[in-house]
Amino acid sequence: MKIKTLLLTIVLAVLFGAVLLPRAEARVTFSYFYDSLQPYGDWVDVDNYGYCWQPRGMDADWRPYTDGYWSYTDAGWTWVSYEDFGSITYHYGRWIRLEDFGWVWKPDYEWGPAWVSWRQSDDYIGWAPLPPDAVFEPETGIGVWVDRDYDIGPSAYAFCEYRYFGAPVLRNFLVPRHRNFAIINSTVNITNITVLTGPDQRRIVFNGGLDYRRIADRSEHRIATLQLVRQTEGDWAQHHRSELSRQVGNQLIINAPEVEAPTTRFAPARVTQQIHTPKIDKGWTGVADPAEKTRIQQRYHDQTRGLTRATAPAITVDPGQVVQTMMNDAHTHQRPVQQPQQVQPQQVARPQQVQQIQQPSPAQRDHSRHAEQGQTIQPAQQPKIQQEQQAEQQRRAADAQTREVRAQQEQAQRAQQDGQRRQQEPSARQHQPPQAQPQGQAQQSPSPDDKKKHKDRDN
Repeated sequence: MKIKTLLLTIVLAVLFGAVLLPRAEARVTFSYFYDSLQPYGDWVDVDNYGYCWQPRGMDADWRPYTDGYWSYTDAGWTWVSYEDFGSITYHYGRWIRLEDFGWVWKPDYEWGPAWVSWRQSDDYIGWAPLPPDAVFEPETGIGVWVDRDYDIGPSAYAFCEYRYFGAPVLRNFLVPRHRNFAIINSTVNITNITVLTGPDQRRIVFNGGLDYRRIADRSEHRIATLQLVRQTEGDWAQHHRSELSRQVGNQLIINAPEVEAPTTRFAPARVTQQIHTPKIDKGWTGVADPAEKTRIQQRYHDQTRGLTRATAPAITVDPGQVVQTMMNDAHTHQRPVQQPQQVQPQQVARPQQVQQIQQPSPAQRDHSRHAEQGQTIQPAQQPKIQQEQQAEQQRRAADAQTREVRAQQEQAQRAQQDGQRRQQEPSARQHQPPQAQPQGQAQQSPSPDDKKKHKDRDN
């Protein structure tokens, strides 16, 4: 028993050392966000929210936390994104949707594995981006009252069945959004974002709530359990791009510098638009019947009656239990827990020919049984896998180019429509029927030319 306890203590130190190494001596300011995200979207100034960022060229139905997959790490449920901006926008800050404008991201300085609200039923798991109002306080965390307190509606959620939760590309398995209103009636909130203290008394944000064992037993895809390595030091002028996040073996290396809390208002180098009096969509778009919205909100209140930030803070997590979960998973799949590597800043930048996330392609994960079972891939299979990875990378590049072209076409189409409308306005005014004269006002007699025109038309 003593040997087992000693082994668990050693592994605990190793794993949480991976989360916290190297020590965060260097810090960055909000300019890190502004410079890093500029190539992938536009900065706007939103009343009551300040400078926010919107990804460029996304479809109207796009939502945050959909293009990627969930992994279980030392920091709990961690979102791994395939999007170039993902290592920033899904680990810092909050998202909010503006009507007639779309989703925008507001920066914040606290790093977390994912900032989402969780709901589950017997059949579905759902997650929704937290709004800027959902401030994280280490003493209380964020708990099951989050939907009620911040009025997070059904359409803000992404739902999937349990069996698909471990899929390597989750967006292919998400339930159509119009079904959210029926699904959410059978769900309960299980959000539990708290602080976990490592062996050296340094704290990390932990994203819990979901029972790993329950999900792993019901998922058709193996849930990735990864040791989290936060890269907190480096020459951010040279290595600040989100592509620095990558999976190496059973380690997830994330570019995650310590960000200083702002004392003055920073400004991006380029702000494309200022949005006055924005209309906020908290997730209730699509509710045609106001009574249905009231019923769902009442259900939120009934499910969390008496639970507040003060009376029901997020539940503290035992670090030993997290490590035990990962060790059990490694034993089940015969994959030993490796000691984390000492990753230097210059080693993190990936070669251009390497895929951003070293994750098997969807075709490989869906159709290859050895990958599902965690078995070693034989050398003879490497060429085929490399071809699949290259094909996936080319597909993503083509998707990005298609979105850019679509955005340009829409802009050109709008400009053409505006021009045609301006040309048609004079013609429309010429063909408008004569307006009725106000009562008491004399009507003008037709001119000789008008009489001649009417006579010719009658003949």
